[in-house]
Amino acid sequence: MPTGKLFSRISLLATLTVAALLSVSANAMKLKSQNLAELVTASESILLGHVVSVTDGFQNNAPYTEVTIRVGSDAKGKVKEDTEYTFRQFGLLKPRSMGNGKVYLGVTPEGFAKWHEGEQVVAFMYKKASMTGFQTTAGMAQGKFVVSNDQVKNAFNNAGLFERMDTSNMSAEEQNMITSPGAVSSATFMGYVGKLVEESKK
Repeated sequence: MPTGKLFSRISLLATLTVAALLSVSANAMKLKSQNLAELVTASESILLGHVVSVTDGFQNNAPYTEVTIRVGSDAKGKVKEDTEYTFRQFGLLKPRSMGNGKVYLGVTPEGFAKWHEGEQVVAFMYKKASMTGFQTTAGMAQGKFVVSNDQVKNAFNNAGLFERMDTSNMSAEEQNMITSPGAVSSATFMGYVGKLVEESKK
């Protein structure tokens, strides 16, 4: 390939990557608040499990973070128990030296879920992007919950999680979730997610 054409192709790929970064960042800044019922509806699967690995790299010049979750259960029943679920989310874990004196800055945009090896999570997985295969959680960071000390919360401390929801069929324990801001009981949370999944099938 002639040098001029090669340079043009590299420039085009770089421009497309930058444009994608700007577009994703803009969307993250406009993050729409979603309640739990909306997260359930938007999810392809709802995984409870442990993050066993987090790496990053490039796929067709687009930066990604690759996450593998050892699945304990899927509230939607689409992913088998005790299997590993791997997906790629847009953006690197941190800026990367390209070995030519330049640093690539395409990290995971604000508003996206951040992942850490060893954490127990409830991940409301949105469907994969048709062109890239990249995937993230429904509602972005709103749809990734960390389980700690038998309690669960997302990056926003569960703010707005139960707003605009019909709570008339909630048990006393479930009602307590919406009156106690912040982290909630993981057992009660997952039980209620299961009820919402069943209701969504009707």
